[in-house]
Amino acid sequence: MGRTLIRAMVALILASASGGQQTPAAWVVGGGQGVPWAETALRWIALDDSTHPGAVQLQEIPTGINVLRERVRSSAVTPRNICEYKWSFNRGRLGMEADTLYLGWHPRLWQGGAAEATGIRSLVDGDELTPSFTNAQPATDRPSPVTWITVDLGVPLAIDSLSFFPPQNGLTNANQRLRDQYPQAYEVSRSELPVDWLLYEDETSSTGSARYHPLDDILASTFSNNQSVVALSFPLRFTRFLRLKFGGVKSTGILSEIKAFGKGFPAEGRYLSQPHAFGQPVSFGNVTWAFTKYRLIAGQVVEAPEAPVAFTLRTRSGTDADPQSYYVFDELGRQQEVDRDAYFAATPPKTSLESGLPNFRGAQTEDVGNWNAWSIAYPQSGDQIRSSDGRQFLQFSFEITTADPRAFGLLDSLSFQTAPLLADSVLAEVSLEGQPEPPGGRIEVPMGVDTVFVYDLRTAFKSARQGFDSIELDVPANTRLLDLAIGGQPAREGTDFTLLPAGEDHLIFTFPQPFKADTSFRVRFRSALFQPSAFFGGNIINRDPASQSLPQSIEAGDARPEVKSDRIQVVATQLNLQILGQVRVLPAIFTPNGDGVNDQALIEMPIFGVDQAHVEVEVCDLSGRRVALVGALDTGAGAYQPSWGGADDQGQCVPPGLYLIKVKVKVDQGTFTRIKPVAVVY
Repeated sequence: MGRTLIRAMVALILASASGGQQTPAAWVVGGGQGVPWAETALRWIALDDSTHPGAVQLQEIPTGINVLRERVRSSAVTPRNICEYKWSFNRGRLGMEADTLYLGWHPRLWQGGAAEATGIRSLVDGDELTPSFTNAQPATDRPSPVTWITVDLGVPLAIDSLSFFPPQNGLTNANQRLRDQYPQAYEVSRSELPVDWLLYEDETSSTGSARYHPLDDILASTFSNNQSVVALSFPLRFTRFLRLKFGGVKSTGILSEIKAFGKGFPAEGRYLSQPHAFGQPVSFGNVTWAFTKYRLIAGQVVEAPEAPVAFTLRTRSGTDADPQSYYVFDELGRQQEVDRDAYFAATPPKTSLESGLPNFRGAQTEDVGNWNAWSIAYPQSGDQIRSSDGRQFLQFSFEITTADPRAFGLLDSLSFQTAPLLADSVLAEVSLEGQPEPPGGRIEVPMGVDTVFVYDLRTAFKSARQGFDSIELDVPANTRLLDLAIGGQPAREGTDFTLLPAGEDHLIFTFPQPFKADTSFRVRFRSALFQPSAFFGGNIINRDPASQSLPQSIEAGDARPEVKSDRIQVVATQLNLQILGQVRVLPAIFTPNGDGVNDQALIEMPIFGVDQAHVEVEVCDLSGRRVALVGALDTGAGAYQPSWGGADDQGQCVPPGLYLIKVKVKVDQGTFTRIKPVAVVY
């Protein structure tokens, strides 16, 4: 039973007890009543919030529109692409960050090969009358040098045609028609994959050569072009990178513009919200969304649940308004953290030689001190928010992706459930009995070995809070409670607390009165790890229906001064164990005669280190023929103890004799089998 299910059960209990009281508050983005998508966005790309009011979807690429240019020309000097992001003419991340642009968001254009780069930024400015790029033939009558231009669209767009050409009017300085100065040799290739040597400054070290490298899919190649306007058509395919090579023949090639065209929807659209302030630290409940898949069929939009479209959401929470950390180099070349204003007041490095100089900008990194890391993706709407409670800021990001240019997804709204904290802080740390100071604070136990754990929890109240009357702990399967102490005093089950039945992987304590003051708890329990590691998280809960509260998560921290772990993660040391551990049958000789003594054979079968496995336990005779199926189940790692009562598949008692217990565990890595004998006597 997971954390989400526990919270859902608590919500149902509270709603039933109150007759359906008001639910906790929610921050809603989109839909008819929520904050508009554009208003809460920090940045987004390849998304459209105008086609369906209140909703956001993948941005459709109109047929016949050049994707290298914005649809409506703005007054900005720097050209923009169809996603309305400025073009960058810096090769990699360092140069882009100096211009406060983001790799993977802004389109890029750069030149390789020839030493002279002549005006390539004008190749996407929409001016078709002015020469923008010249690959001149040397005066020595040698072939023009090989040079190439690379285009990064930022996100993969569905592209099916490309054109490039010199000005169609005007004359050169030598009184030749510009339209006749088209490239006679070219090669065009494309790729969807963002490999490192297309993302960063140094392509040579990644590929082992400074020579020209075509991309994955070569679209066209010739040394005898005779067309002034080169127009290429090719199969519609998601494309992020285009590379155009020129030169190698005795001619001069001039270009004024490059254009690319496509249709349908991009392979991905991305959204990053601004950090949202709740005004006070809060507990987080569930996140819900309304997302629908569609497909374009014969020009009509049709709902298509089977379309290869996905929505991926992540969150993080923090204690301040900026999830970034900023660094500036000092006089010794060290990076010193500064605030945002000081960072952008510092000098941006334009080259790698300037990086590290005093008062130049250094790195921008995630603020791991005041913000969580990004959560894993949410599997479904209604899941528990995975970012830490007790924070007053929340930020979310999402991607809408499609594997079909004619399919897209529409996100109507997002809703994040919140409620006031039950306590100002809830900290816990785990240790092993007799080892309050584990080396380096790391708690390690042998995998599959029964161990006594000590779980210290401390709640703090600095202002008026609602309090809590229940504690839920996430523990490994088959955990057994030894005892509970409250405020340093032993607690009596049935008087001071009640232990609720909650499945094998939780301990849930309820108390007769809520706690509203600083309190310490110590829980001792026996358990064993069957995974490489485990997090002993959990929640505190207020069961009062009138509280309109949410469970508040337990965070790792200093819960007890003499314990030095400050963490709730436990690591298993024996990671080389087989998936199926040693199987034991107890007793090895049993008498299923109904007298209540040795009537069952217990089969102990530990499974290690897997999340999903199909397990079958069979009884066979000595010839290998199956006599009985003890059980079959889909499960994960843990200690399992099925039993056999001596009956065959027809429910009849088997004859006395020797039988074989066969345990089979099927996982992605293969099937693991162990066989143990057992004797039946009467």
